[in-house]
Amino acid sequence: MRIIFSPHALQRLAEREIKREVALNALENPDKIEVSRQDQRRILFKKVYYNQSLKHDHLLMLICEKKDEELQIVTIIDTSKISKYL
Repeated sequence: MRIIFSPHALQRLAEREIKREVALNALENPDKIEVSRQDQRRILFKKVYYNQSLKHDHLLMLICEKKDEELQIVTIIDTSKISKYL
């Protein structure tokens, strides 16, 4: 499956100083996957990772849309509130 980062997702990665490899790892090895009830094409991938800049664990959430053989990462959320969202 082809992975595409939207311009917005790339902007979020840059703002949070997160490498693309971290986001791709979240897709390949998620801690949790949720599919939208309203739109089966919208998928949320969640992964706990060690934030190198802040020096502690964070939760990375990737909101994606699946279209045929493509998975587009629409936006990325990074939070320290792991237990709230996982």
